[in-house]
Amino acid sequence: MKLAYYPGCTLHGTAREYDASTKAICKAAGIELTEIDDWNCCGALEAIFDKELSMGLSARNNFKAQKTGLDLVIPCSICSHNLSRADKAMKTDSGFREKIEKALGEKYTGVNIKHLLDVVVNDMGTETIATKFKKSLNGIKAVPYYGCLLIRPSEICKFDNPENPTSLDDIIKATGAECLPFIQKTKCCGGNLLMSKQDYAFILTKKLFDEAKARGANCIVVACPMCHMLLDGQQGMIEKAHNTVIDMPVLYFTQLIGLAMGLGEKELELDKNMVSASKLIASIGKEKPAEKKVEAKIATAVEAEAAQ
Repeated sequence: MKLAYYPGCTLHGTAREYDASTKAICKAAGIELTEIDDWNCCGALEAIFDKELSMGLSARNNFKAQKTGLDLVIPCSICSHNLSRADKAMKTDSGFREKIEKALGEKYTGVNIKHLLDVVVNDMGTETIATKFKKSLNGIKAVPYYGCLLIRPSEICKFDNPENPTSLDDIIKATGAECLPFIQKTKCCGGNLLMSKQDYAFILTKKLFDEAKARGANCIVVACPMCHMLLDGQQGMIEKAHNTVIDMPVLYFTQLIGLAMGLGEKELELDKNMVSASKLIASIGKEKPAEKKVEAKIATAVEAEAAQ
């Protein structure tokens, strides 16, 4: 399988471990990635003050991708959302299309844009990817966290159910890890509030950790660098703000797959995760069969609070 690859800004910066683990598992799975030439930011920040500029930046990347003649895979949920939105605008808004084509001096024929999770689960298939696994991750108890943009809006993100997605769940189960129920799997992490309303962002994030802990999870699995930045990168700040101890590793789904493939921690750049995954990795294969799970009354209380 050959795919055009758009990493986006974060995967070449604060989320380098996502880029490294993406390339590592794709290589092991026989997926050939070709990074598109001269790509630019998807316009995520520009969308705050100039939506047309943001859409134009994403559209330029789509023009670059269409030259490859390949489907375009994107690991970042925000980038995938923005480039997909621009693709739809180019196909449905003649005024926008004319303006962008004139600015870039070429015609847009379209490109098939997919999030990496979509490629792994639906194009390759969990059963097929599982044939590449060399060990079971029994002992890991994970909650799947999708966040806001991975499967929304449904008119452009069509690979999973926007209300009750299961693709991450399926990946977790395929690795041999335990996938725990998570009521807040599609709730906002608070990432967009981090700069303007940090205290509110931390409240939203702490609610995620509270449920994950109540469920008995020893890690959270994500597919978005913004979510990872808040849940992993800001975890220490959240602990200080709420005078608590969380100590919850947050893994990209690519890192989880990589561990099941038997890839090394350095290859997956697990050392770049702010919250150490050492204890989590040491727990693999050591789950006690009779280990008591979360009390039903605690889980019920968590569900009631999350539903508010």
